[in-house]
Amino acid sequence: MTDLLIARIKPNPVGKDRTRHGGATAAQLGAEWIDIKNRSAGRVGLAGIELYHLVFRPGQKPEFEKVVDLTGDLDRGQTLRIHSGQVRPLHVLHQEDLVGAELHGFTGRDAYVWNNAEGDGPGLWRPSTKSWVDRTSYDPNPPEGTVLVRSGEKLVAATRAVSGW
Repeated sequence: MTDLLIARIKPNPVGKDRTRHGGATAAQLGAEWIDIKNRSAGRVGLAGIELYHLVFRPGQKPEFEKVVDLTGDLDRGQTLRIHSGQVRPLHVLHQEDLVGAELHGFTGRDAYVWNNAEGDGPGLWRPSTKSWVDRTSYDPNPPEGTVLVRSGEKLVAATRAVSGW
């Protein structure tokens, strides 16, 4: 069992991906997120761990691409939520996208990350050992606004039986 677990993800926020004036708002971007949970008995340092996802390019095999370098520490049982978008004050996000995580970070770029049409394969990579700390996946076309939770090796639509992350 790994100390760090990709526990939940909301890859397809409710609503349009853009405003009528162009790019997505900060709240729209921040509504796309992924949770990393510390399941160890103590504090875990995140330095030296990178968050990755699968990129699909026409005519090519999917390949992993770095989303962000992780930093800081997670105390026992804590969850870090990484929101899409530039670093912003948390008050610009919807309350529902803040609940369930003690710490919040951002990808650092105003673009959505997680694939909907193809599904995706989030992973935590440790370059120093050239190894995955954790890896999971979810199926294509997750319903809008649905939080996917970890069930074994997959991220699936939350049910009452698997709630409590």
